[in-house]
Formats: sequence, C-alpha cells, structure tokens
Amino acid sequence: MTPLLIGLFAYTAALAAWGPRLMRACRRWQSAAPRLGLVLWATLATSWVVSMISAGLAAMAQLSGGLGLAGLLHACLRALLAIIGVRDLADAPAAIALLGSVLVIVRLFAVAAHHARQTRRHRKLHRHALLSSSGTIVRNGIRVAVVETEQLAAYCVPGRGSTVVLTTGALRRLVPAERDAVLAHEIAHLRGKHHLVLGWAAILARAFPFVPLLKAASQEIARLAEWIADDQAGRRHGNRAVARALTVMATSNRKSTIRVPKTALAAVGSGVPERVRRLVQPRAAVRSACWRIVAALTLPLLALVVAAAVLVPCATADPTPICAGRASVTDSAY
Repeated sequence: MTPLLIGLFAYTAALAAWGPRLMRACRRWQSAAPRLGLVLWATLATSWVVSMISAGLAAMAQLSGGLGLAGLLHACLRALLAIIGVRDLADAPAAIALLGSVLVIVRLFAVAAHHARQTRRHRKLHRHALLSSSGTIVRNGIRVAVVETEQLAAYCVPGRGSTVVLTTGALRRLVPAERDAVLAHEIAHLRGKHHLVLGWAAILARAFPFVPLLKAASQEIARLAEWIADDQAGRRHGNRAVARALTVMATSNRKSTIRVPKTALAAVGSGVPERVRRLVQPRAAVRSACWRIVAALTLPLLALVVAAAVLVPCATADPTPICAGRASVTDSAY
C-alpha cells in the first residue's frame, strides 16, 4: 500500500504545480476537440481533489492500523480523539492525516453551499427583473427575453426557467444570420448544461485558490465552453456568421454600460479575438486531436483507479480484530 500512497501524494503535488503548463501546451488539440478538452480539464481537477482526500484517509487508516469499513471508522474516531487531545505521540501522524482530509472535505462543502445559495439568489432576482422589464418569446423551446436598449448584448440565465436575453440593439444591428447564430450559441450553452461544469470548476478554484491547477481549470473550462457553443452555432449557421456576430457585438460594446449578471453566460465575454480567429482559420485534424486528448485522460483516470485501489482494501478487509482490540490472524502468524 505504501507505493500507492506515495504515488497519490506525488500525483497531487506534480499535477497542482505543473498540470496547467502541460495542458496549455495542448491547447491546439483542444481547439479541434473542445468537448473532449473540457472533459479532460474537469476530470483533472476532480481527480486532484479525490486523490487528496483519498491519500489522507488511506494514510490515516494505514498509520492507525485500520482494517475494513468498521475498522476505518474506528480509526477515524481514534484519530479524531487524538486531534482533540493527543495523549499518545504514536497517534499524531494518523490524526494529522485525518485532519487534512477533513479540512479538504469541509472546505469543499462550505464553498459549494455558499456558491449554490448565491447563484440561486442572483438568478432569481434577475429573472424577476426580466419579467417586469422585457417582452418574452419562445424560440426552439427556449424562452427568449427581449430587453429594450440600444446596446448590444446576448446572454443566457441557466437553471430553473432557463432564459436567453437579447437586447433590441442586437436585434437591430445584427443581420438575420448573425442573430440566429447568437441565439444558437446561447441555446447551446443551456442545452449542454455548461453552467454545471463551470460552477464545479468555480467551486474548486474558490475552495483551493492556492492550487494553480484549479485556477487554470476554471479559466480553461470557461474558454472551452465558449468554443463548444461557437462550434454548435457554426454547424447550424456557418462559422463566418458566428465570427461576424461576435465581431459586431464586441466592437459595438467598447463603451457599453449594460451589466451582465455574473451567473449568466454571455455571448461576448473575454477572448473574442481568439474565438474569431479559431472560427475562420483552419484547425488541427479532429481525429488526431481526439486520440491525443483521450490518451491524456489516462492520467487522471489512473489516479482515480489508484485511489480506489488504496481505499477498497480498507473497506473490504476483516474489521473484527482491530474493533475487538485483538491481534489479527496475520499478526498472530508472525
């Protein structure tokens, strides 16, 4: 078990420090297959957190002699008591290992709960504001709210009662093909449930701001979500129509005062020049990019398998000896 533990700790340390640099070197492949790139970034970030928690729990179980699920719980109780008041120095390493995993879990749940409450409240307030200040139509099964202003804006408010918001300025300035492309872009965000993976990445980045990987993952996942929506809109209305719509809205909004909610996904945010270049320039071969990204996915998947290999023996071994305070059969044999 010790080599697996060492491997988990090495994986979390190396990935946290050098993961972003390695992944950004693969941006050209992700541009060709952004959906797979998004899965890769989300899996990397998740595997880092799971590996941290698993390594701490497994180290605690090994240091305290925990065997089996009941033995693991018994070891957790012993380590918890040791945290409150360490009476035996031999229990200190197990207590520290458990404390690390508990802090990671508590921090993650606290940030997730705060993020969920804040997001729900902001979206609810914005929907009420839209009902009182805009007209509503239905397009492709999605509610579209039209806000009266000469400024150009388009964004979607996901969640319950998903809504796409367009301004009258955008409706007037964009030609029909560009307007349809912008709507298709926002609808792609809603139907793809991009807000869920974006929310998960934001939670991880806020919970552990000292980890470069998680900060980079939040930024790259946001970029990839825009690329995915651009591609889906481009397949229906042409890449050049999407590129023209982005250019018109970006250049017209340099002095815009319209406020897009933080919980919304805007058609024109950051990275517009890069998105326009990507739409109009040739890309890497999709098949080659898919193979490379799938190969890269083996790293986080292997880490998750290793985490399972560490914890499953703790949950399946016989817990009777340690819980009863007797020597195990293997111990008595020696």
